Amino acid sequence: MSKRRFRLPSPALVISMVALSLVLGGTAVAATATHGDKKADTKLIKKLAPTLSVKHANTADTATNATSATNATNATNATNATNATNATNATHATSADAATGQGTLRSGASESGVWAASGGAATSYPSAPISFPIPLAAPLDNAHTIYVSGASATHCSGLGHADPGYLCAYQGEINNLAFLRFLTPGGAGTPSLAGGAAAAGSVLYFTFTASTNYADGSWTVTAP
Repeated sequence: MSKRRFRLPSPALVISMVALSLVLGGTAVAATATHGDKKADTKLIKKLAPTLSVKHANTADTATNATSATNATNATNATNATNATNATNATHATSADAATGQGTLRSGASESGVWAASGGAATSYPSAPISFPIPLAAPLDNAHTIYVSGASATHCSGLGHADPGYLCAYQGEINNLAFLRFLTPGGAGTPSLAGGAAAAGSVLYFTFTASTNYADGSWTVTAP
């Protein structure tokens, strides 16, 4: 009576069966095999690799994008991050870089805005209030507030610039108005004739030469 010889399955058949179990089972497994058919292994790995990638992670020690991460390029919450909504340490944060812990403009930092004035009668003075979004730590005297009718002036090198400790008001369009002086806002709306700027801002005052008058421009202040 002859015996039936049992044949071992080929390596390709074994790999196919493993791949089939991965697809049907829906779970991740790790397997090692030692045999001579390396070409078949490589071909199968290349075929399955695109479907086995990890696209998102909730937590990660190091990640490009993650909900929570110790170190991340972009993260909603992160201990250290280049850009983050909430971060213990960040290059840029929601709070202004220009403000100190006391809420005043940091020494050497600048801020800018625009101003405009119009109207007025023979007994009034058209004015343009200037308000600093971040207040200065101390007021500026009249010698440190400069009205610039041209492109530049001493301590005011051009639009958007002011030397430390100076407020520069740059004139833009002007019609039937002439600049008079800076006035510091005072209590009960009474300005100080000494000029200069308060910690929160200043007021530009003009005289008018005819009706239908207006003036506008920009300003920049740099903290001492």
